[in-house]
Amino acid sequence: MNRSDVDRLRDARTFARHAQDNAGGLASEILAEATQPQHAALYDLAVIGETLNRVSAQIKSAAPDMEWREFYDLRNFIVHAYWQVDLEIIADVIWNRLDPLISELDRLIAFVERMENDPSR
Repeated sequence: MNRSDVDRLRDARTFARHAQDNAGGLASEILAEATQPQHAALYDLAVIGETLNRVSAQIKSAAPDMEWREFYDLRNFIVHAYWQVDLEIIADVIWNRLDPLISELDRLIAFVERMENDPSR
């Protein structure tokens, strides 16, 4: 079953919020000891990277400054080099990069919904 771009964008936004709920506010030292929020946040970040990677080039071109590749690279690192994950970087992503991502996803979702509902298309 294929998911639409807007579904993928919504998924990324949902999992970004989950990552904030699961580990937002936790310093890397605490995150290192709190394995449940750590694992949940790592899963959330992996899903974000996967969903953003599968958004069409057309939609990606509408947000050229968004960190599409960076989130996919983070996903690959979490999945394929899990033993090397630096929790300081993970905490930094959760603290500093998810709010801007969510804002950009909100904008893109609204843009795609307008495109889909445009009768002139």
